[in-house]
Amino acid sequence: MAGKFEDLTELEEAILKIVVFFDMFSYPLTAYEIWRYLSVEAKFAETETAAKFLLARSYLGGSQGFYYLPGQDTLVTVRKQRYHYTNRKLKIARRAVRLFRLLPTVEFVALSNLIGRHNLRDGSDIDLFIISKENRIWITRFFCAGLMKLLRQRPTPQKKRDKICLSFYVDSGHLDLSPMADGADDYYFHFWLAGLYPLYDAGAYHHQLMQANAWLKKYLPNGDFVVNNQSYRESPRYWLKTRLVLKFWQKFCDYLESVARRFQLRIMPAALKDKANLDSRVIIKPGILKLYLVDRRQEFTRRYQERLRRLFNV
Repeated sequence: MAGKFEDLTELEEAILKIVVFFDMFSYPLTAYEIWRYLSVEAKFAETETAAKFLLARSYLGGSQGFYYLPGQDTLVTVRKQRYHYTNRKLKIARRAVRLFRLLPTVEFVALSNLIGRHNLRDGSDIDLFIISKENRIWITRFFCAGLMKLLRQRPTPQKKRDKICLSFYVDSGHLDLSPMADGADDYYFHFWLAGLYPLYDAGAYHHQLMQANAWLKKYLPNGDFVVNNQSYRESPRYWLKTRLVLKFWQKFCDYLESVARRFQLRIMPAALKDKANLDSRVIIKPGILKLYLVDRRQEFTRRYQERLRRLFNV
């Protein structure tokens, strides 16, 4: 490595790189967060010592326990503001989830697109990631999206603030999300997956999701991204456990799934259908619905790599 930072250790360089990435999202990091998101394996004490060394040499700025790039002192205030914005959005999201969990096909709901804990902008919508029962993805989308539409809680081009965006579903048979990553340099997707904030879990699905995506450890070796928070867990749906109810429900859902799929594909905007399965932006496959016409991951990767080139003169 050339230039100003040529004397850095691998750990110190990795710390700088992670701070650079989160700077794109105006998010200063604590020492623990730096360690958790590092691309190299290290002990927390080593990471904290290295971060303090970088601060002492003015390679990083620091205030109130946060680390950031030099000259970015205002990010601490931004982070605190966004903490309150996110709390407001969480209350709205939980109200929606209280309705979603009444549908027996919904197994897991998480707040997504969190690059940094509690780091949502005031004017942003609220992205939710949903896991459905296997082979029940179209029913789940029909009722969840339809309910939000009826309640006028879906985002529109004119109004996105605090609206519920439901554009990413998988069923319980398709928990491995690695095919959706744009290669090894899809840093945004790595942090997206690591940053899922569970709001409802009908049966340890967050743990199953992280197990199915154990490949994430290759890129983020220090973090344990299973949230051990009992507050979002729910009791089993005992009323669905009787044999008679299960048999009836199975047949009814087989029929309803087929109807829901045909109906939603018929009314789906042409722009989505035209881009389906061309790349990782819009995916319409058995067990997977990812409906993002605007996916900025490649832009983030390009911007990040440009920043690294400027910083390290490579």
